[in-house]
Amino acid sequence: MKTFLACLIFAAIGATVAWKINYDRYGKYEGYFGPMDVHGEVTAKNALASMRKNWTDTATPRVELPDGHSYDFGVMSPEEEGEHIFVVKNTGEADLSLKVGASTCKCTVGELGKESLAPGEQTEVKMSWTVKTNESSFGQSAELRTNDPAKVAIRFEISGQVVRQVQLFPEQVTFGEVAAGENIEVQVRVYSYLDYPVKAGNVKFTDELLNELASIEVEEFEPGNDDGVNEAAKQGFLVKALVKPGLKQGPVNDNISLELQRLDEDGNVVASSKDSKSGDTEEKDDDATGEDLKSLDDPSKLYVFAPVSGRIVGALSMLPNSKLRGVSGGGYIFDFGKVGKDDSLTAKSFVSLKGQQKDSTNLKIGEVSPAEYVEATLAKPIGRGQMTLYGLTLKLKPGAEKVERLGMNRDDYGFVMIESDNPKVPPLKMRLKFSLSAR
Repeated sequence: MKTFLACLIFAAIGATVAWKINYDRYGKYEGYFGPMDVHGEVTAKNALASMRKNWTDTATPRVELPDGHSYDFGVMSPEEEGEHIFVVKNTGEADLSLKVGASTCKCTVGELGKESLAPGEQTEVKMSWTVKTNESSFGQSAELRTNDPAKVAIRFEISGQVVRQVQLFPEQVTFGEVAAGENIEVQVRVYSYLDYPVKAGNVKFTDELLNELASIEVEEFEPGNDDGVNEAAKQGFLVKALVKPGLKQGPVNDNISLELQRLDEDGNVVASSKDSKSGDTEEKDDDATGEDLKSLDDPSKLYVFAPVSGRIVGALSMLPNSKLRGVSGGGYIFDFGKVGKDDSLTAKSFVSLKGQQKDSTNLKIGEVSPAEYVEATLAKPIGRGQMTLYGLTLKLKPGAEKVERLGMNRDDYGFVMIESDNPKVPPLKMRLKFSLSAR
């Protein structure tokens, strides 16, 4: 007990000595905004006003930005260099100090050649940059630190749009999922920012099978307000492609290749250097390169490649849920899991019929396996927009023996076949995964 009391006494003495040392060092100073306490009068909202009140009798500098602190440069190309000048003016009563702070591009203080402005003086702040991105937007910033108590830092910002010499919209043409037996329709706008006029030449898919099924047309148009940032383009070409049925089910990844032929001042197609009688070969135009624009060893012909992607799906499909999922290679798996004595033996899902054949097709249940343990029924069709839905009810029927179809191998599943009376609509196979105890 005596030891415990002694510890308390020594702790109290130590705390008192520490408080005295801290008070002697810092306690005599008053906070810059005045005395601080939990319920102080100076808050984040009125701190600036409090500072100005304390400085009413002191001459201070004051920053003014006649042209603002941000600038939208519009449209630029990758690797293009640019610059913009901001103006900083001192409208205060004391010298204004400027110092370059954090910056994402080159920033220099101009005219005065010094980092101090007398009252009434102004200087230029030049920001210069090089576009290093292929993104659709662009931005840079630079910061100046000052001794103006109301603006201790000035953040200059530039922004705009980045376009290549040939711009695509959309940049990736995606047609989503299209049912087998339906047409595929895609279109892409090609905008030219080239310094010379061009004319649309050959256009095709790079895959021969797609070419056999496709018809493509190109319409030239004049970019306008409806083209957004590409309003500044010099020429525009609308590429429309229609692909007839005939592709296999699965993903589609290809490119539409558009040939752009260079025109001379009279509007004539520039002769190919390969066909030149003089044998002279024109020097390759460095401007005719880019991610979507390629010159195939001939500066008179440029090629734009527009990527096209999507997926061809069967006219029959299932609406996935927590127990139903699609599998690689086609088809679906419905997972009952291990069904206990108290678990439900019935589950429901939906079969979807899409495409041009949906109104002339009827579905039915085909082969079911193992038929003695699985029962499947289809409800009447319901029209729902671009598809027809059939309610599917699955019911497990316990027997005298335990049954396991847990998918340990390809044959270790049950299955239900969904068939149609239309030869253009192939059947759908849904595998069943379950373990059913004897009852």
